[in-house]
Amino acid sequence: MPSQTEESRGPRRRRGRTVVRLDTAALWKRLAVLNRSQNWLAREIGVSPGYVSMLVNAGRTPSGRIRKRMLKALGLNDFHQLFRLEVRDDEPQR
Repeated sequence: MPSQTEESRGPRRRRGRTVVRLDTAALWKRLAVLNRSQNWLAREIGVSPGYVSMLVNAGRTPSGRIRKRMLKALGLNDFHQLFRLEVRDDEPQR
């Protein structure tokens, strides 16, 4: 049971949620350097081509496990070579 101080605070609000997005320009550039395709990448990281397509089109955000697999498959070491951080404010507009 929550204490009175927790109850009096009201609901928690999440501000400035950070989301990881795939940098598609960096991905296409790296695939071109390696002379590989999006389908090749999907096979290498163990996901469907449709899932990779959703990542490319910003329909999904990659999990930590997928990010690590992508970096390894593409021979990259630095997170920021392939991903960007996006800060989102999920509070409704008034």
